Amino acid sequence: MSNQRDRIQSLLALAQHPNTPQHEAETALAMASKLMQKHGLTESDIADARAVEDTEVVMESVRVGGKYRVRRTSVLYAIATLHSCSSYRAYDEDDECVLVIYGRASDIFATRTLFAAADAMGARLIPRGDRSYRVAWWQGFQSGITEALSASRKEFITETPGAGLVLADRMQRAEREKRATAPPLRTSYSYVGGSADAYGSGKSAGRGFSTGGRSFTSGTRGVLG
Repeated sequence: MSNQRDRIQSLLALAQHPNTPQHEAETALAMASKLMQKHGLTESDIADARAVEDTEVVMESVRVGGKYRVRRTSVLYAIATLHSCSSYRAYDEDDECVLVIYGRASDIFATRTLFAAADAMGARLIPRGDRSYRVAWWQGFQSGITEALSASRKEFITETPGAGLVLADRMQRAEREKRATAPPLRTSYSYVGGSADAYGSGKSAGRGFSTGGRSFTSGTRGVLG
């Protein structure tokens, strides 16, 4: 089984690499998903295989390049937040947005994995239109994904006694580490521009994104304290 985990990790790493062409990334994600379903593995299982001890907060920088990278980075930020990670957007480098994420290693891993899937989904579903239309679509897509993942998180908390406290504790630890080590930060604001139809179309597409709640299940016991 360890060989299968290694293969899945390699496929996910290929899918998440910024230099991987879009069609190759989607193929790698599809293969990883197929193997995980075949062997009954979840995102949590793969993440747990990477680190036996996963209670400490770590920091990882994730780069997002290509078209609409600012809006796509916002999708990454939303997914990170819903997985009890605290993050901030650093200065852009080499035409790439850099999001610095603080959280448990498995939470960051789940964030990266889900973002790769969401990013591929967005690239596949985004309709034709000018830049303003597509920016509005990505904004709606982020909102829809936030709704979908929020529902999954709420369902997991409802079904798992004590999970809400544990997830809140993870977020607090991540926030404390960010405040202690990050440079001075300023709050930025985003607004919905462009077509309302585009925003609505993107939101509808984002609502179709689902993890089955599995990405919230790793290590919910014995973390507090």
